[in-house]
Amino acid sequence: MPPCTCSPRLFQGMERESRSKLEEVCNFTCTHLSSLSRRSGENYAEHGCEVATTLRELAEDPSLLSAAMLHDLLVHPDGITLLQKAPVGEEERKLIQAMHALRRLHIDASAADLDLALSAFIGDEALLPLRMAHRLNDIRHLDRFSLKLQRQIAHETLHMYAAIAGRLGMHRWRYEMEDISFRCLQPRIAQNLTKEMQAHEALDLSCLGHAKEYVAKALQEEGIEAIIDCRIKSLYSTYRKMVLKRRSFAALTDRLALRIVVPKTKDCYAALGVVHAVLHSIPGKLKDYIGVPKENGYRSIHTVVYPLPGVNEQPIEIQIRTREMHEECEYGIAKHGEYKNFLYALNSRSARVALFRNLQNLREETRSPKQFEEALRTYFREDHIAIFDARNNLYHLKDPATALDFVCSVFEKRIRFLKSVRINGRERSLDTPLHDGDTVEGLFGKESRVDRSWLSYPRHNVTKRMIRTLLEKSYEFLS
Repeated sequence: MPPCTCSPRLFQGMERESRSKLEEVCNFTCTHLSSLSRRSGENYAEHGCEVATTLRELAEDPSLLSAAMLHDLLVHPDGITLLQKAPVGEEERKLIQAMHALRRLHIDASAADLDLALSAFIGDEALLPLRMAHRLNDIRHLDRFSLKLQRQIAHETLHMYAAIAGRLGMHRWRYEMEDISFRCLQPRIAQNLTKEMQAHEALDLSCLGHAKEYVAKALQEEGIEAIIDCRIKSLYSTYRKMVLKRRSFAALTDRLALRIVVPKTKDCYAALGVVHAVLHSIPGKLKDYIGVPKENGYRSIHTVVYPLPGVNEQPIEIQIRTREMHEECEYGIAKHGEYKNFLYALNSRSARVALFRNLQNLREETRSPKQFEEALRTYFREDHIAIFDARNNLYHLKDPATALDFVCSVFEKRIRFLKSVRINGRERSLDTPLHDGDTVEGLFGKESRVDRSWLSYPRHNVTKRMIRTLLEKSYEFLS
């Protein structure tokens, strides 16, 4: 039997029973798949062990890790027979079969493939972390593939897999996918920006080091237990921010960050008070994502402070969170094995919104695969939000948007009769800002109620033009 190729990291910290089960699966994998090679060069046993080791960063479930290790078993000529003999249960066998069905799909290039993948994810939520780990492993070993295939994998990863990872709070995997894909697709731009970042690296690290020491001392004096680490914004995130905000590298205010990790939620706010007491905060930069979590579940307090005198002129972003929040910020809630919840995103203050339920609704509303593909790309654009009407139909609005923007967009012919709106079942004002996943219901009467005060409610210019037109027609009628 060929020797086991699994990294010791796969078994590290695992309970004896779980380790024994996984070692048995590993030996079975090496026995039957070591003689078969992938087009990237490594054999299928090595590949299965690599994917399982990648997934181990996210999950500890031996059942899921076993499926990752054996996910290519059906490529064997006797795969069906071997699957029945494999030391796994029926649940794992179904996962292996489902993973095999997703082979060779190109969800960025083919709307039909994307449709198949989406249906599979909805059918079994455990497939999503499996597929994400598989893709991350390929990205980490991109040089194994031909140049043409490298670009195809990088393009699909950057535009779909990294976007999905971001939506689901898997930020560590997202940033790694983005940076590797960016270097592959835009090597010259990536190289120039890397040089720029390297030129500032020594000063950046010095600034972060001094700030870390200063803040740690202040927290200690107040009796707040904290672990502090430093972060320099990733390569692709830096590039994307420069492009979207039309800012130079030097003008970015969140390039440097300190992460303060404390035991409890109340400690987050106590730490924030200390930070603001000993450093000069920049007005308008405080964001409380603990009180109002992002729609993907991200929780943390962000504030931006002026640098220490005589150290650097670069502002520093301070991120404050608990240990539990920090794990979720890195890997999403799947870190805890909550795969049902893993498919959900959070909107502000309300219950979870099923991300893939939203996408399934979107698929059902579009008339062709091409239309679905275009609509899906819109869904993953961060400058748009997904909003539902009272009948659970899905719409996309440019962010920011208010309740009046939505009603004018969806009920254009009835807008003059609008009495009020309900957001997530509660009556709200027309100027209420909307968030990803909100359900908005317009309530209409029989009399025209359009009023000049409505002009101050929208955030979209098209809505304002619509209101002006209605006001002009009302004035002409009264005249």
